[in-house]
Amino acid sequence: MASDDERPAKQRYPTLVSFYRADPVRLTSRERDVGLWWRSSGDGPMHRAAWIEETGELYLVRLGAASDGGGAVEVIGRARDGEELERALSGWREHCGMPGSLQWLRLRAARLALRARRGSPRIAAGGAGTALV
Repeated sequence: MASDDERPAKQRYPTLVSFYRADPVRLTSRERDVGLWWRSSGDGPMHRAAWIEETGELYLVRLGAASDGGGAVEVIGRARDGEELERALSGWREHCGMPGSLQWLRLRAARLALRARRGSPRIAAGGAGTALV
Protein backbone atom coordinates (compact mmCIF):
# COMPACT_ATOMS: atom_id res chain seq x y z
CA MET A 1 0.00 0.00 0.00
CA ALA A 2 1.33 3.46 -0.88
CA SER A 3 2.17 5.84 1.91
CA ASP A 4 0.22 9.08 2.23
CA ASP A 5 3.03 10.97 0.49
CA GLU A 6 3.16 8.57 -2.48
CA ARG A 7 -0.54 8.69 -3.37
CA PRO A 8 -1.31 10.38 -6.66
CA ALA A 9 -3.20 13.63 -6.30
CA LYS A 10 -4.60 16.01 -8.83
CA GLN A 11 -3.45 19.02 -6.87
CA ARG A 12 -0.24 18.96 -4.89
CA TYR A 13 1.94 21.91 -4.02
CA PRO A 14 5.44 21.80 -2.54
CA THR A 15 4.73 24.59 -0.04
CA LEU A 16 1.85 26.48 1.49
CA VAL A 17 3.15 29.63 -0.22
CA SER A 18 2.99 27.99 -3.66
CA PHE A 19 -0.53 26.76 -2.88
CA TYR A 20 -1.78 30.28 -2.08
CA ARG A 21 0.08 31.85 -5.01
CA ALA A 22 -1.52 29.39 -7.47
CA ASP A 23 -4.95 30.95 -6.89
CA PRO A 24 -5.19 34.50 -5.47
CA VAL A 25 -8.78 33.83 -4.33
CA ARG A 26 -7.32 31.56 -1.65
CA LEU A 27 -5.51 34.51 -0.08
CA THR A 28 -8.65 36.53 0.59
CA SER A 29 -11.14 33.77 1.34
CA ARG A 30 -12.28 32.74 4.79
CA GLU A 31 -11.00 29.37 5.96
CA ARG A 32 -12.48 26.85 8.32
CA ASP A 33 -10.11 24.76 10.40
CA VAL A 34 -10.85 21.05 10.17
CA GLY A 35 -8.29 19.70 12.61
CA LEU A 36 -4.59 20.02 13.32
CA TRP A 37 -3.44 16.50 14.15
CA TRP A 38 -4.46 14.15 11.35
CA ARG A 39 -2.12 11.16 11.23
CA SER A 40 -1.88 7.80 9.51
CA SER A 41 -0.20 6.02 12.41
CA GLY A 42 0.74 6.75 15.98
CA ASP A 43 4.21 7.88 15.00
CA GLY A 44 3.45 9.10 11.45
CA PRO A 45 3.65 12.69 10.28
CA MET A 46 0.83 15.01 11.29
CA HIS A 47 -1.27 17.10 8.94
CA ARG A 48 -3.49 20.13 9.34
CA ALA A 49 -6.75 20.21 7.36
CA ALA A 50 -8.70 23.29 6.35
CA TRP A 51 -11.51 24.25 4.00
CA ILE A 52 -11.42 27.40 1.84
CA GLU A 53 -14.86 28.91 1.51
CA GLU A 54 -14.47 30.67 -1.87
CA THR A 55 -12.87 27.77 -3.74
CA GLY A 56 -14.55 24.94 -1.80
CA GLU A 57 -11.19 23.20 -1.43
CA LEU A 58 -10.49 20.89 1.47
CA TYR A 59 -6.73 20.68 1.80
CA LEU A 60 -4.06 19.07 3.92
CA VAL A 61 -0.72 20.59 4.80
CA ARG A 62 1.93 18.31 6.24
CA LEU A 63 3.44 19.60 9.45
CA GLY A 64 7.14 19.43 10.22
CA ALA A 65 10.46 20.38 8.70
CA ALA A 66 10.65 20.97 4.95
CA SER A 67 13.47 18.42 4.76
CA ASP A 68 10.97 15.80 5.98
CA GLY A 69 8.20 16.85 3.59
CA GLY A 70 6.70 19.45 5.91
CA GLY A 71 4.80 22.26 4.26
CA ALA A 72 3.58 20.15 1.32
CA VAL A 73 -0.07 20.78 0.44
CA GLU A 74 -2.61 18.46 -1.13
CA VAL A 75 -6.18 19.30 -2.11
CA ILE A 76 -8.20 16.23 -1.10
CA GLY A 77 -11.77 17.32 -1.79
CA ARG A 78 -14.24 20.05 -2.57
CA ALA A 79 -17.46 21.06 -0.84
CA ARG A 80 -19.98 23.51 -2.27
CA ASP A 81 -20.66 25.06 1.12
CA GLY A 82 -20.08 24.67 4.83
CA GLU A 83 -23.15 22.52 5.32
CA GLU A 84 -21.98 19.97 2.75
CA LEU A 85 -18.55 19.95 4.40
CA GLU A 86 -20.05 19.36 7.85
CA ARG A 87 -22.26 16.52 6.59
CA ALA A 88 -19.34 14.81 4.85
CA LEU A 89 -16.99 15.18 7.82
CA SER A 90 -19.50 14.57 10.59
CA GLY A 91 -17.61 13.28 13.64
CA TRP A 92 -14.22 14.63 12.59
CA ARG A 93 -13.45 16.08 16.02
CA GLU A 94 -13.67 12.61 17.57
CA HIS A 95 -11.31 11.10 14.96
CA CYS A 96 -8.70 13.85 14.60
CA GLY A 97 -5.47 12.96 16.39
CA MET A 98 -6.12 9.22 16.52
CA PRO A 99 -3.89 6.76 14.67
CA GLY A 100 -5.56 6.11 11.31
CA SER A 101 -7.41 9.42 11.36
CA LEU A 102 -5.78 10.60 8.13
CA GLN A 103 -7.22 7.61 6.28
CA TRP A 104 -10.63 8.38 7.80
CA LEU A 105 -10.40 11.97 6.54
CA ARG A 106 -9.30 10.87 3.06
CA LEU A 107 -12.25 8.48 2.82
CA ARG A 108 -14.70 11.21 3.79
CA ALA A 109 -13.07 13.62 1.30
CA ALA A 110 -13.43 10.97 -1.42
CA ARG A 111 -17.17 10.91 -0.68
CA LEU A 112 -17.26 14.65 -1.39
CA ALA A 113 -15.75 13.94 -4.81
CA LEU A 114 -18.40 11.30 -5.52
CA ARG A 115 -21.18 13.72 -4.64
CA ALA A 116 -19.67 16.36 -6.92
CA ARG A 117 -19.55 13.90 -9.84
CA ARG A 118 -23.17 12.90 -9.31
CA GLY A 119 -24.21 16.54 -9.19
CA SER A 120 -27.67 17.85 -8.53
CA PRO A 121 -30.73 16.07 -9.86
CA ARG A 122 -31.74 17.27 -13.31
CA ILE A 123 -35.25 18.49 -13.88
CA ALA A 124 -37.11 17.29 -16.94
CA ALA A 125 -40.28 18.94 -18.09
CA GLY A 126 -42.91 16.58 -19.40
CA GLY A 127 -46.37 16.89 -20.82
CA ALA A 128 -48.02 15.81 -17.59
CA GLY A 129 -45.72 17.69 -15.25
CA THR A 130 -42.16 17.91 -14.04
CA ALA A 131 -40.03 14.98 -12.95
CA LEU A 132 -36.66 14.63 -11.28
CA VAL A 133 -34.30 12.42 -13.28
